[in-house]
Amino acid sequence: MNPDVMAALVYAASVAAASAGLYGVMTSKTLVRLLISVEMIFNSVILSAAFIGYVVGVDSGFYSLLIATIVLTIAEIAIVSALLVLVYRRKYSLDVDALREIKG
Repeated sequence: MNPDVMAALVYAASVAAASAGLYGVMTSKTLVRLLISVEMIFNSVILSAAFIGYVVGVDSGFYSLLIATIVLTIAEIAIVSALLVLVYRRKYSLDVDALREIKG
């Protein structure tokens, strides 16, 4: 495949994922949808960074940093999911408005 076409496809996929994530963040009414939208934005940034590293020809340290970023993103998902479970146990709802009522 032509490298210019491949670059355009990867960047288009990254922009589409980031745009869908940003739309989801702005319009989501539930916390789960908000979490998924934020993760789409993170993954589009990681996709762009990995492809830029491939095109430029960086060393393996760059990819180690990307793998560490992916691992930290997975840890963030686990922590936020645990918080979502706690919010659901307290309010029996995952609406964004439920967080406004929690005080303490």
